[in-house]
Amino acid sequence: MNYRNKNFFIENVSAEKIAKKYGTPTYCYSYNKIRNNIVNFKKYFKSIDPLICFSVKSNNNLNILKNIKKFGLGADVVSQGELMKALKAGINSKKIVFSGVGKTTEELEFAIKKEYFIN
Repeated sequence: MNYRNKNFFIENVSAEKIAKKYGTPTYCYSYNKIRNNIVNFKKYFKSIDPLICFSVKSNNNLNILKNIKKFGLGADVVSQGELMKALKAGINSKKIVFSGVGKTTEELEFAIKKEYFIN
């Protein structure tokens, strides 16, 4: 994000153009910023090769999750709904961590049957 000639830009698209096309309020995500953050994070932890999981609770936008998947990340989910969203995005089921408190019996049985990692 930056200002050019007193206009606000998100990557190379003016916020005014986005507002005219989609209305306000609207959400804008920077693919470049997401990519750079993931690449940098992976670089700094390369020596231990961790499973990096994106919190689906923080943003369950399917397009964001699909892009997260492209970088080999897993998903941290806390409900069956979030789990289904991660799977719909194509995230590898072996990279999904089902965590948090307050699980229903049905959610736990579903996760165990599918062999997801339960934290």
